[in-house]
Amino acid sequence: MIPTIGHASIVIGLGLTTYAVVAFVLAAGGRDERLAASGRRAVIGSFVAALVGCVAMVISLLTHDFSVLYVAENNATTTPAFISAISLWAALEGSILFWTLLATGWASVVLHRHRALHRLLMPWVGATLACVNLFFFAVMTWAGNPFALTAPVGAEGIGPNALLQNHPFMALHPPLLYLGYTGMAVPFAFGVAALVTKRLDEEWLRIVRRWTLVPWIFLTLGIIVGAWWSYEVLGWGGYWAWDPVENAALLPWLTATAFVHSAMVAERRGGLRIWASALVIATFTLTLVGTFLTRSGVVISVHSFTQSAIGPWFLGAILLALTLSLGLLVWRLPGLIGGGRPSGLLSRESAFLLNNVLFLGLTFAVLFGTLLPLLVTATSGDTISVGAPWFNTVNAPIFIALLFLMGIGPALPWGQASWATLRDRFAVPSILGAVVVAAGLALGLRSAAVLVTLGIAVLVGAIMIGEVIRGASARARGRDEDALTATWRLATRNRRRYGGYTVHIGVLVMAIAVAISSGLATDATVTIEPGETARIGAYEIRHERLVVEPLADDARVIETRAELTYTGPQTGSLRTALRDYPNSPTAIATPAVRTSFGEDLYVTLLASDPSTQAVTLHLFVNPLVVWIWIGGVIVGIGSTFAIWPERRRVAVAAAQPQRAPSVSPVEGA
Repeated sequence: MIPTIGHASIVIGLGLTTYAVVAFVLAAGGRDERLAASGRRAVIGSFVAALVGCVAMVISLLTHDFSVLYVAENNATTTPAFISAISLWAALEGSILFWTLLATGWASVVLHRHRALHRLLMPWVGATLACVNLFFFAVMTWAGNPFALTAPVGAEGIGPNALLQNHPFMALHPPLLYLGYTGMAVPFAFGVAALVTKRLDEEWLRIVRRWTLVPWIFLTLGIIVGAWWSYEVLGWGGYWAWDPVENAALLPWLTATAFVHSAMVAERRGGLRIWASALVIATFTLTLVGTFLTRSGVVISVHSFTQSAIGPWFLGAILLALTLSLGLLVWRLPGLIGGGRPSGLLSRESAFLLNNVLFLGLTFAVLFGTLLPLLVTATSGDTISVGAPWFNTVNAPIFIALLFLMGIGPALPWGQASWATLRDRFAVPSILGAVVVAAGLALGLRSAAVLVTLGIAVLVGAIMIGEVIRGASARARGRDEDALTATWRLATRNRRRYGGYTVHIGVLVMAIAVAISSGLATDATVTIEPGETARIGAYEIRHERLVVEPLADDARVIETRAELTYTGPQTGSLRTALRDYPNSPTAIATPAVRTSFGEDLYVTLLASDPSTQAVTLHLFVNPLVVWIWIGGVIVGIGSTFAIWPERRRVAVAAAQPQRAPSVSPVEGA
């Protein structure tokens, strides 16, 4: 019964989104508000249909209904209820169902929020969003039915992917990433609507600023949590390996970030309008590319799903979206050309333009390195790999240049900067950056990447702090406020600017942590027996005993666990293990990580010998890794502050002075 309801909800969602597309197109042509309203209600109905489908799938997972193929392949009777519930997005068909729920949710909120506004744009926005949702419902109806049945019905299922049930971050990373992916359809829809209606001024950019930043926040946090998950789960000691599916999440983030900066220039100066339109198209297309790479099986990754019939559907959607949207952009190109050209080389407009060029170069480099092995295999049959060393070599200089522009750009004035302005704003920060580099050399740092990153980070941080101090001081003098009050009121009166500074500070913290943790980490591989010790850095690790036993909450999983003690900057005990899951051909590493603000002690069990109880361990000392996650939190806080609605000022009419009643001298006496 429940699977039937779930499948019926998908078919109903398909019908509702088909109607919505037709209704919105007809409403746009005849400017019929009643048709637009019915299309809007159909989109909201499709969200309800997707919600019913998701609830039906979660019930099937929690009740272990192995008549549903998806449940049989991704659940077992021993799977804990929490893991069963989040298995909704643990594999291919369920993740598409969850994706559709989020996509229809975004569309419903946007269309309801602007139901009485922007009457020329909104029908085309609705039509575009409905087309996107129609595609996902069609995929579930034909190529990837999440409620497909299987017979005969087994008494036990295979269970979830071992990697995805080995850490609770599975509950957080995919939803954040999917919220970012699906939300990027909103600026794309507004961009398409602006091109179709020739409303090529800054109106649509003002509308989509928040509608871009909100999914950008989710996508940013999804990437950071994904790096954290990789660090805590995979056991290789790092957090970013330039895995193809990691890259797929990074690509739309790069173009979305470039779009946010382009939109600022377009709003203020009327420039970069072609950039803005092209970047929303690129961002949406790259979300489809990421989905294709994850769900087609064309890449081998711990993140990707198996080969399926869904891949060709997504490839077709990518080609269709790119062809139609770029054709529309070229058609409207004459209306986008001109206006808002940079006034001079040393200006905020020029810095943002160079920023876009660097983001585009970075996007191309990541995309090229990700797709090259696929292209070589498809054309020649040969197999090549593009690994982390290539990505680091090509991308590190671009990242460093972007880090530099992140501080220079916002501090430059609109128009042309004078040399006096450059001296006042950049002289002291430049000196501080040089001093930090010199101090690093004196302390023995020899990594050029680490030194350059530290110097630029201090330079950029000093510039932004100087901007805040300059603005707060001027306000404090002009309004007779104390420093803290002036700073807070300055920030809350210009949330976009100072929220952006906070985001940049978070990025600086992350950049320093990445540079130092990747450049100064140490590792060693040791084999020790019980009672023996190994040393790495300032730590001494002692092997106490080896334990092989079933996992407490799933007797089918056998855990081989090394119990260790350690002394040094941190002291205590830890357990690192290999877990043998029934549906995994290899044991899954469960590393032990002991974190402090200065460094992490990271231990992975590589192998063991039950006869001697000897263990082979991979030991790491990774400095400042925790500051990557702290920097991510700062980015989230800053971006949320930037989009937080400002308190509306209520105009109060001044009371009219009342004329005093006239009285006679006698009366007044």
